[in-house]
Amino acid sequence: MAFYTLGLTFSIVIALTVVVLAIWLYGMYFNFKKWGIGSTGYQEPLAHSFWLFIATWIHEAFKDGVWVFIRTLILDVLLLRRTLRRSPVRWVMHMAIFYGFVTLAALSGLGLFMDIIEHFNILGMAHQAEMVKKAMELPFDIFGYLLLFGSTISILRRILLKEVRDATTGYDVVLIGGVFLITITGFYAEWMRGNAFLVGDVFANPVYAPHFALIHTILALCLFAFILPWSRYLHVIAAPMTILANRGGE
Repeated sequence: MAFYTLGLTFSIVIALTVVVLAIWLYGMYFNFKKWGIGSTGYQEPLAHSFWLFIATWIHEAFKDGVWVFIRTLILDVLLLRRTLRRSPVRWVMHMAIFYGFVTLAALSGLGLFMDIIEHFNILGMAHQAEMVKKAMELPFDIFGYLLLFGSTISILRRILLKEVRDATTGYDVVLIGGVFLITITGFYAEWMRGNAFLVGDVFANPVYAPHFALIHTILALCLFAFILPWSRYLHVIAAPMTILANRGGE
């Protein structure tokens, strides 16, 4: 459990994870219910409810059949073809950020699950859990570099391109800057432990590795729980759902 240092014990991480997930789930429930108020075509007891929005979204998303839903999901949500038509550079940036962020979030969840199995030796599978975590190190690095690549492009566009810089708001600075800081502090925590992917022992400094690990964890939890569900950055969920409900198109 070398990651959980500087007072961030395994028990505290589990407790924080539960709190963060609870806040995030409530944020989703709150927003879905709010969106349901604007829906039409349903009467009591569904009116102005969480379930109204879910029912309306499913009805619209599958209105033209399952095949149209699958096609829209693949081409417009997973491959971002509309973004590619507008700008290949923005497409590369969005693909890198999207797949880097989503995959790292999934790997982090799996890693925490493996930590729980290893810590409590559930079903006597502590050794197997440790092996799974070892196998996850390379995917973590690859998708971490992918996210770093995408967020760096986003930052450079806002610095170098006047039209992008003029359209940048404080919200953009918080989100893109937050993602960049989360990514780079995570990398620094790994690099300082030594024998890191691509950089080896260049940044090795085990004394400070736990500090960056702690900063990385706190920033990630704050972004996930206190920014994404409660700001306009909910569009990372709302935009794909809107595209699916509209069955693609512009």
